[in-house]
Amino acid sequence: MRFQRFGDRYILRLETGEPVVETLTAFLRDEEIMFANVSAAGAVQWACLGYWNPTTEQYEYRELAEQLEVVSFQGNASLKDGAPFLHIHGVFGRHDFSVYGGHVKEARVRPTLEVWLRTEDVPVRRTRDAATGLDLLDLPECLPDSNAPSSRAAGAR
Repeated sequence: MRFQRFGDRYILRLETGEPVVETLTAFLRDEEIMFANVSAAGAVQWACLGYWNPTTEQYEYRELAEQLEVVSFQGNASLKDGAPFLHIHGVFGRHDFSVYGGHVKEARVRPTLEVWLRTEDVPVRRTRDAATGLDLLDLPECLPDSNAPSSRAAGAR
């Protein structure tokens, strides 16, 4: 992997054979990044994608052992139990132009993956949500701003 930093942004280039999630997690740890938006473009030779089943409250995984174009790769990096945690969703294009999509558990690069990280200088943590069984972003409740006009009032004239 190679990378370059531009202020609060990073551009990384992963090479053939590198595991995406493992490599990015190690990079986040080494650079002490506590939160970042993540996006990428490139291709992979293998991917393991997940689908969250709300009935069973479990991920169902499927391995894809073929050359795939990265059509979309979006998510974030936060902290879970003090360590970097990636939450990435991806869409991967096949040779026949059909696509697979889902939660990216892992993927193996071929020939390259270009990754953009935009960091924030705040720690954002994940905690277990009892209702879903998922590790969700632990954010403060959003309270309405009493000085902001309501959307109904702003539209009325």
